Amino acid sequence: MRICTTLCAAVVAIALTGAFATADDASKEAKTVSGKSSCAQCDGVTTAKHEIMIVAKDGTRWVLAKDKDTKGYDDVHKARKEGKTVTAKYTAAPETKKDSEGKEYKVVKVTEVEVKDAA
Repeated sequence: MRICTTLCAAVVAIALTGAFATADDASKEAKTVSGKSSCAQCDGVTTAKHEIMIVAKDGTRWVLAKDKDTKGYDDVHKARKEGKTVTAKYTAAPETKKDSEGKEYKVVKVTEVEVKDAA
C-alpha cells in the first residue's frame, strides 16, 4: 500500500512539474523592439560599456545587454554608430533605469539582434 501511495505521489509531482514548465515557457515568448542604432556610452546613457542602444520611434531608449548566446550582437555592435535600423528580440523583462541627467532608459538582455536596413 505504501509503495502504491508513493508511486501515485511521484506521478502527480512529475505531472505538476510539467504543467508549470509549460506555463513558464508560454510567458517567455519573444518580444521585439526596433529603432535607430546608437552607442549607449558614447551618447552618455551608460558609463560602463559601449553597448548597442536603440532609440525607438516613441523616443524610448533601449540599451541591449549581450548574453553569451545572443545571435548577431557582435556584427550589429560594429555598426552601432551608423544610425541604422536595428531589431532586437528579447524574452526577459526590461529593467528601467535613469541616466546621469535623470532620463529613463530600458536595459534588456537580448536573444537576437540584426540590422534591418541602412538609415
